[in-house]
Amino acid sequence: MFEEFYQKYAQDEQEVIVLIRKCIGADYNKGVNGEFWNMTAITLGMVSCNTGKVSIKEGRLEWPVTAEERNSEKGWGRFQQGQICCLKVRRMLDGYVPEHTSPEQFNSWAVIAVLEPFVSCTQLEAVWEEYQKPVSIEDEDLGTLELNRDFEQLNVEILWNGEEVPLALEIDMENEETWDTARSLARRFMADSKSWDKTMREFAAKELTGLANEWQADDEKKKAEPVTEEAFAHRITMSELSISYDGSFTAYYNDDDMFWGHIIEIYGSLENGIENAHIAG
Repeated sequence: MFEEFYQKYAQDEQEVIVLIRKCIGADYNKGVNGEFWNMTAITLGMVSCNTGKVSIKEGRLEWPVTAEERNSEKGWGRFQQGQICCLKVRRMLDGYVPEHTSPEQFNSWAVIAVLEPFVSCTQLEAVWEEYQKPVSIEDEDLGTLELNRDFEQLNVEILWNGEEVPLALEIDMENEETWDTARSLARRFMADSKSWDKTMREFAAKELTGLANEWQADDEKKKAEPVTEEAFAHRITMSELSISYDGSFTAYYNDDDMFWGHIIEIYGSLENGIENAHIAG
């Protein structure tokens, strides 16, 4: 069943000690020999058991599981945050590395076996200790941003038209230039917050007022009056804002119970403007 997965990796096997940052996902694959899920965990460092070579950089561990195994100790439960373990692995062949990166940067390995689930390693223990230290960045316009390593974000509370709103800046943990880029984009966005807020409210109202009236009509207990686009735009309030270093953003607005408590998501980019609005949650 898993032949298609393993053909992406070299045949030679290596024994290594790795530090787990976290398990990040399970991708569905429909192969010619059957369906399976591709699990992925991110590592912060690796030590070769044969040579003693230490590599302190982000990497990927991948392994296939069946649908039944996905939520078991063979899937999501296989590795824990901060775990240092000894594995048998095989390196991904260069031809299967995504085009936007290099084999060294992608640094992907197939897990063949867990030899020891918990081991001691001075170098990797020091990496984990450093990784857990809090990081704050003072920004004259945005305030004190706190690094959230698990979600690769810089987080801060901002004043959005007089109301405190959480702001999440999406970054690349390994590239601090993206931290500066995200902050710069946020400052641009905030400098024109009144215009953005008005535009997003009006866009969402145009896209979703009709749907809001359908939801209201389905609630016989409320017997609510029809919602106009003007009223819709006035009623919604921003609850959270996310801006990525690539220039895209997602604004989350409370629906004032027009969709029974669902969140309104408005997506766009600083370059192209607002692209869509929909309900979620």
